[in-house]
Amino acid sequence: MAPLPPTITPDPTLEAADKALQERARKEPRRTYLGMSAIGNKCSRKLWYDYHDPLSENFNAITLKRFDDGHRTEDLIAHRLRMAPGIQLWTVDPETGKQFECVDHDNRFKGHLDGIILGLYQAPKTPHVWEAKAVEQKSFDKFKKLKIEFGEKNTLLHWNPVYYAQAQCYMGYYHIDRHYLTVASAGGRDWDSCRTEFDEGEFEKIKNKAKRILDAKVPLAKLSNDPNWYECGWCIYKERCHGTS
Repeated sequence: MAPLPPTITPDPTLEAADKALQERARKEPRRTYLGMSAIGNKCSRKLWYDYHDPLSENFNAITLKRFDDGHRTEDLIAHRLRMAPGIQLWTVDPETGKQFECVDHDNRFKGHLDGIILGLYQAPKTPHVWEAKAVEQKSFDKFKKLKIEFGEKNTLLHWNPVYYAQAQCYMGYYHIDRHYLTVASAGGRDWDSCRTEFDEGEFEKIKNKAKRILDAKVPLAKLSNDPNWYECGWCIYKERCHGTS
């Protein structure tokens, strides 16, 4: 057997695997609808671009692996929740065998629930929309801090307005008045939760926002006229929106 060569950096095998991961992602068809998972974004102009004139976002391998980690952690959390006596958790619609789906505005506005859960020890007889999020440690620590500061039912709104809008959509379209979010650190090593109440007024605002974005013939107003505004800095539409690189 030939002796091992000097250390090769970076590892060409791992590089090839990363490249294959990125190529697979680039071949995936783009979303043809406005997603309920994104409707809470503060910039309606960005959402308009996402639906009417999207740019392909080529994520690097690290980001794609983070997405994979989130999907795998969701499955892990569902498995662990089902271990608690009395918990019933459906992650697919029993009638269709597919993921729970919400559809509105002529099939142009869609969302997909992680599941519906029944038997929570806090409210055993109340069905809840269930969503699972896997986040970085900093975000997880912030969630726990906000839960103490604002109370459980206000945690989601203060922690992540995009997730909050998503929750309101799912509750509204499925006519379920409670939402149960489980938040896990990387790999599901630690977890926490919060319950959120349905807000009919907020739900109507979100539906109207979606319709306005979908029906608009031209881009909507900018979030900021300053291209150096921090929320514009990482937006893939910055050059198109502000006419600057």
